[in-house]
Amino acid sequence: MHGLVNRSFECFLRITYGEALWAGVVLDLDAGIERFEPLLHYDDALAYRMLGSAAQRLSKPPEALLEDFGTFLVASPEAHRVRRLLRFGGTDYEDFLASLEDLRGRARLAVPDLDLPSLTLLDRGGGLYRLYCRSPQKGFAHVYLGLLRALADDYGALVLIEHEGEEDGAEVLEIRLAKADFAEGRVFELADRAMD
Repeated sequence: MHGLVNRSFECFLRITYGEALWAGVVLDLDAGIERFEPLLHYDDALAYRMLGSAAQRLSKPPEALLEDFGTFLVASPEAHRVRRLLRFGGTDYEDFLASLEDLRGRARLAVPDLDLPSLTLLDRGGGLYRLYCRSPQKGFAHVYLGLLRALADDYGALVLIEHEGEEDGAEVLEIRLAKADFAEGRVFELADRAMD
């Protein structure tokens, strides 16, 4: 697992649940590390142990924690760069959905060795979509579930998203776009003013 993914999940845990929880997770990992280095690569098993430890300590299902992580990547001010990368995908939620298959390539422009899941979007018409998430690491679709729900709020769209399980080796999300302009979305500008 890329260190950037592990570090992002670490930051999510520390910011959302506090340093005491993170200290407990580090203790459970017993891996000789206190922080993940974003440019290193780690064994996938370590990431799953981190997820399992946090889920157990919080009494939450791992899938719910992964969904919360996806929401954090869009909604948290600390993750504004991820939100910006995603919002460049389109001027509205439908445009954004249409750009999902390009997300892996856009992420690689920023971090060349970051191997995000392969995404395939099937437009079934009438605002109904199926998103196929293929990755050797299981659980990424739950991250995308939280991310897509948070982005719907960001764009002001009314969307229902469900995890449909696995199909042909991919985790599947069903997305129902009920109303693209349901509410006023969050402000997004091309210029990054967060660094001012």
